[in-house]
Amino acid sequence: MQSDIQETRRESRRLLQVSWLVLVVGVALSAWTWREASVRLQHEADMAFDAQARSFTQHLHQLVDHHLDVLVSFQAMFRVTGEVDEPTFQAHYQTLKAEQEYPALLAVQYSPLIQHAERARFEARMQRLHPAFRINPPGERSEYLPVLYNEPMARNRVVFGYDIAFEPTRRQVMEAARDSGRMQMSPPIRLLQGGPDPLAVLVRLPVYRPGLPLETTEQRRAAFSGMVGGVVRISDLITQTQTGRDWKKLHLRINDTLSSDDGAGTGSGDLYDSTRSGPSAFRPPTQVQANDARVQQFSLASRHWTLHFTRPAVRPMLQPYPLALLLGGLVGSAALCALFRAAASRHARAAEMAQRLSQQARDSEDRLRSVMDHTIDGILCVAPSGRILSVNQAVCRIFGHNESAMLGQHLSMLLPAAGKLEAGKRVESFLKVQRVGMDGLGRHTEGLRAGGQHFPLDLAISSMEHDGIRQYIGIVRDLSAQQAAERAVLEAHRQLNEVDEMRRVIVHSAPYAIFVLNLQGVIQTVNPAGERLLGYKANELVGRCSAQHFFDAEQLSERAHLLSMRLGREVDPGSVLSHLARTAAHLPSEWTLQRKDGSHLVAELLVTELSQEFSSLTGYLAMAYDVTSRREAEDQVQHMALHDALTALPNRNMLQEQLRLSLSAAEREGRRMAMMFLDLDRFKKINDSLGHHIGDSVLIEVARRLREATRSSDVVARLGGDEFVVMLPHIAEPDDGERVAHKLLAAFTEPLRIGPHELRVTPSIGLALYPEHGTDAITLMRHADLAMYQAKHRGRNRVQVYSEQMDSPTAETLVLENDLYKALERNELRLHYQPQFDCRSGRITGAEALLRWQHGERLVPPSDFIPLAEETGLIVPMGEWVLRQACLTAQRWREQSGWPLRIAVNLSALQLDQPDLIETVSRALHDTGLPATALELEITESVVVRESLRAADVLTELRTLGVGIAIDDFGVGYSSFAYLRELPVDRFKLDRSFLSAVPQSSGDSRLVGALIAMGHRLDVGIVAEGVETEEQAEFLRNHGCDEAQGYHLGKPMREADFEALLLAHSQTHSQTHHTDPAGAVTPSAH
Repeated sequence: MQSDIQETRRESRRLLQVSWLVLVVGVALSAWTWREASVRLQHEADMAFDAQARSFTQHLHQLVDHHLDVLVSFQAMFRVTGEVDEPTFQAHYQTLKAEQEYPALLAVQYSPLIQHAERARFEARMQRLHPAFRINPPGERSEYLPVLYNEPMARNRVVFGYDIAFEPTRRQVMEAARDSGRMQMSPPIRLLQGGPDPLAVLVRLPVYRPGLPLETTEQRRAAFSGMVGGVVRISDLITQTQTGRDWKKLHLRINDTLSSDDGAGTGSGDLYDSTRSGPSAFRPPTQVQANDARVQQFSLASRHWTLHFTRPAVRPMLQPYPLALLLGGLVGSAALCALFRAAASRHARAAEMAQRLSQQARDSEDRLRSVMDHTIDGILCVAPSGRILSVNQAVCRIFGHNESAMLGQHLSMLLPAAGKLEAGKRVESFLKVQRVGMDGLGRHTEGLRAGGQHFPLDLAISSMEHDGIRQYIGIVRDLSAQQAAERAVLEAHRQLNEVDEMRRVIVHSAPYAIFVLNLQGVIQTVNPAGERLLGYKANELVGRCSAQHFFDAEQLSERAHLLSMRLGREVDPGSVLSHLARTAAHLPSEWTLQRKDGSHLVAELLVTELSQEFSSLTGYLAMAYDVTSRREAEDQVQHMALHDALTALPNRNMLQEQLRLSLSAAEREGRRMAMMFLDLDRFKKINDSLGHHIGDSVLIEVARRLREATRSSDVVARLGGDEFVVMLPHIAEPDDGERVAHKLLAAFTEPLRIGPHELRVTPSIGLALYPEHGTDAITLMRHADLAMYQAKHRGRNRVQVYSEQMDSPTAETLVLENDLYKALERNELRLHYQPQFDCRSGRITGAEALLRWQHGERLVPPSDFIPLAEETGLIVPMGEWVLRQACLTAQRWREQSGWPLRIAVNLSALQLDQPDLIETVSRALHDTGLPATALELEITESVVVRESLRAADVLTELRTLGVGIAIDDFGVGYSSFAYLRELPVDRFKLDRSFLSAVPQSSGDSRLVGALIAMGHRLDVGIVAEGVETEEQAEFLRNHGCDEAQGYHLGKPMREADFEALLLAHSQTHSQTHHTDPAGAVTPSAH
């Protein structure tokens, strides 16, 4: 036995040695394979880099040649015809489609040779066609080569008239071309046009007078008449050459040098460097290996271009393929080594196991005794007479007796059934009945614990012979816990049945459709709501229909396509729902479903996966809710947001979006479009005389006629009021827009029949064209608006095409006046507030409400529109709006802050003449809740003096209401103050002109001091306007001025900004409360 164990150990050592040999050989072979794969990968990368550099160079050379051929064709025109006019030059450029076919060719130019003596005559001739034409740069030179023809002119207007012989580098190129008679190219220069990449090269081709000899340089100079030129931007060439290739991982630098003696320019320069193309471009390291760089060259037009290509280091040994070979070899070697070592380990374990077997045999008996003592089942030995011979510890635990109390006792002490035998029957018969059955289980009986409790148990009896004496071995197991568990299982089943019934009721009564699908999408279960949703009975759906059958096929394919693009792989339409269940189980999505009757509905669908515990996917649960009504409501709201409620035409929001899209398409496709503004003439009279319901009917009929007179592709919109817009997104010629405009005029020659009324309504139409009159939406709409107002100004019922003269101040004033009529309707008026401060305490006492007009994107100053409002009478309704808004805002501020704020509002002369002024002020105070003492009305001194009698009566009535009265611009231009005795005045406002030189001017300082003193003598408060410096504020405090306002103390500010200032002011000043005259709580400084 011991020799076998030793042999097994020797075999284990041999296998361990072989495992080390396998590992060493495997690592060596893996390293050799890794190196060979790296060498091959490097060779393939070098070959591909060579081919890429050669291909790019050839393509770039061909592309440059094609661009230069375009310029040669323009030179040929001059050589054949001698003279070429500008339309012919432009037509040839457009025929070539140079902007599309040769995008790197930024400009094609022709510059005639002009002698100094001919300059004035030449400029005068050109100024008849182009009034702004001048040869520049200015200065006296013997000859000039100004750029005369310049295509495309739109982006090259800056070089129109530029003398190309002025700057030294450009002149060198010109002279080289003139003297050699051949095409010449400049070194890289920066363009006058600027742009994102201003680096380019100039190409010059000489033009000679026909019929003259050109053999020598002198003859060519004598015959020289002009120059055809071109501008080629290098970055555009490179971009066009790189199309279809991935160049982000390569670095390209192009160097330019002179290739012939008669060329222009000297030295060399970099034409292009890809590192300037953006932060994502590849930037080579300082030290580049030789095999990571390539150089290609070619020559053209007296220049020599050298292309330097640099790639990132290949590092072949770190590429995936060689590394995979290395890793695979190492892993394989390690695996073989591990196999041999495992075999060696098994032999070693076998030797150890044999060593242990003998020891285990000796220990088995001891373990058996230990097992019997520690098993959970009771084991007892009983004689045929029923006497207990032995028990283990489990029997003591189960029955509650100690071992000594049970030994020698009758079995009926533990098993009451053993004592219930009839007389004459032995206990042996009972034991035989309890023998183990064929299934290996015992029989259930009843046990008796030491405390007298009966309990169920399992008893299995087997017999054996010991020293010729039969004995019975009984195995006892307590069944109390098992039966309790069985009762718990039964209770759990009962509760589960109740839950299932509850779930069935919920699913059956749910208001939303519920479907259970198998893995193939076939419906397995559907609730009544699902039957109602789709219009089918359950027996028509269950086991027969796939859920995919009810989805809109086009929508399903579209979402499968979107899902394919997002995942980067093809997705079958039938698997879209399963993907939703996996990735968005908690997110509902909207789908279009088809009912049995063929109608469609929009449903919100939620799909989740179904699976059993510890098992794979079994199906899907889909819940659907009909949201068709909600979707229709949302569509209606969307339609209302983008359409005019009265005419159903697109409104301003939709027009702006359609105009943006049309402008983008027009710019992209190079087409024209037209924009028309229509305003109905004298529409206000119809509204005022016949009522708004007739006016609304007129607008509806006007919208109908406009739609009938235009194409379906045209856009008809209503901006508001009686303003309409017609946009023609595609016209062939500029005259097409005017023809359509006259067609619209003709549509209104017939009168409008509105109920019993026959009304003649005419429009004034302003027309602006793209791109002639504007290339952006704001400019195009503004110019069409200007043209429309000119049409009204020139007699109405006409079409007016926009012209640059309409941008004059008179035209702008006309537009401003017309827009001012609609400012209140459009809610464009704004109020700014300037704070007024107590000169002594620095506390805010009030604010002056100042009117502003938000006209489009700009804020119109009062000086630009208040005179217009007074001239047109609009100042009256505007003043009423200001009064009401200021009172409303002031009362809100007083309630929020508890601050006794006074609000000052300006009154105009026209307002003072209104008979209902007192009623207007009283109504504003009553409606807003503002106390009368918190309102102060400001009237300029000039109005008070001019209307002294009328003003006295009106101001007296206002004072009766409790409203404060202030004289604005006090002391300006009047030497008599007799009116002060007649008028009820609370406050004088010193004009800002008095303070401009205070305190530097002693005269002005004395005058201001005198005015303050006079006001106090008259028991009138003084408010100083225009306080711009701290020195002025200090002067006013020292001379007893009551209040002050100005930019030094606080600029006019928006409502929200003033509210924040007031709240902060009221919180930072410590306050003691008392009641102000207006009835508000007044905080005062401690």
